[in-house]
Amino acid sequence: MYVGRIVALGRSMGKNWVGYRVSSRSFPNRKAEIRSNSIFITPLDAGDLDRNPYIGYKCIRFWKDVAVVANGLHSDMIFEKVQDGVLPIDAIALSLVAYGYERDDLFTPRIAGVMVGNNAWLGIVSRQEFRVKEFDLKDGNAFMVATYEKIEFEPTTLSARNAKEIAKSLFELDFEKPICAAAAMASQSDGGFELAVYNSLEEDHEDQ
Repeated sequence: MYVGRIVALGRSMGKNWVGYRVSSRSFPNRKAEIRSNSIFITPLDAGDLDRNPYIGYKCIRFWKDVAVVANGLHSDMIFEKVQDGVLPIDAIALSLVAYGYERDDLFTPRIAGVMVGNNAWLGIVSRQEFRVKEFDLKDGNAFMVATYEKIEFEPTTLSARNAKEIAKSLFELDFEKPICAAAAMASQSDGGFELAVYNSLEEDHEDQ
C-alpha cells in the first residue's frame, strides 16, 4: 500500500514524541536533515524544486515543550501561531484552511500534528474536507495520519527508547516507497527535544 507522507505522534517509555516519514514515487531523491531546532526535507537536486515546489520544507520544529510536525510549509504557520498563544487545535485548523490542499496533480492533502505536554492534535485538509482531533496521550499510545489511503486518525504500533528508534520504526512501517524519516522525542532532562533522522540513501551507503 502506498500512503505517501506520514505524520505520527505518541508517548513511549514516559516520553512524548512526534515523527514524520516521506514515501514518494515521483521524487525519491530527498533526505531529512537536522538544522538547529528543526528537521528539513530537502531534495538532493535543488532543480527538482522547479518541477514541484512542495517537496522541500521543515517537517519538524520544536520550542520548549511544543513540537510541530507537518508535510509542508504550513509547519511554520502552525508553529508561529502556537508560539503566539493560539490554541494548538485552532493553530492547526487556521493553517490548514489558509493553505488548503497542495495544488499538484494528486491534490495532495496537507497533514499536521502538534504536541504540547501530554496533549496532542492531528489535522488533515483535502479537496473534500478538513478535520482536527485532540488526543490525550498515555504511555504506549501512538496515532498517525497519511496523505493517501490512511487518511483517518488511527492508532499505530510505534514504540521506542529514543528519537532514532522512532525514525527507524517509521521508515520500516510496511508501506511502499519509503525515502526518509524523522523524529523528535521529548527530553526529560532539559525540557527540550532530541532530534533524529533516518535516510535510505545514507543507510544503503553504510551497508555497502
